[in-house]
Formats: sequence, C-alpha cells, structure tokens
Amino acid sequence: MTILISILTVYPWIVVAGLILILVFIARFYQKKYAELYDAKSGQKTFSALFGIPLILFCIAAGRYVLARDFVGDLLGDLAFFVGGVTLAALAYRLQRLMTGGRR
Repeated sequence: MTILISILTVYPWIVVAGLILILVFIARFYQKKYAELYDAKSGQKTFSALFGIPLILFCIAAGRYVLARDFVGDLLGDLAFFVGGVTLAALAYRLQRLMTGGRR
C-alpha cells in the first residue's frame, strides 16, 4: 500500500515537471524566432534556463513528500514548493509579457 501511495504522490509532480519543460521549449522557440524575424543579434532574452530553478525545487519538494509519506508538515518540502511556485509564476508572467508585447 505504501508503494501505491508513493506512486500517487509522485505522479502529479511528473506532470508538473512536463508542463515546466513545455514552458522551457516555448521560451527557447520564441527567443530563436524573434532573433530570426527581427534580425536581432541578441534577440529577446527569455531566460529559459531559469525555468530549471522551479523544476529542481519541485523535484526536491516531491522527494521530501514521498519520503515523509505526508503532504503536510514537512517544512523543507513546503518551502521548496512555495519558492518554486513563486519563481515559476514570475518567469511565466515575464514570458507572457514578452510574447504579447506587454498587451493584456
């Protein structure tokens, strides 16, 4: 039964990691296409490598939650999850603003 609980704990984190990787690929694609379209040598800096920070923090949180076998009460896991979420939200917002030209 504990194996099943561990699998069910890790599965959503794998999905979240996949979604973050999709954001990385979108950021890389946008940076390359912007440089090609507007003949810019530097292009728009999307900082796609920084998306690795929330990815690592979410993996740390998932590992802590699996080892603790409890989703609540693990301070390091909760902190990693919070910082990763805030970082991901900020990076995604910046990418959205770059891609839409600051329009809402």
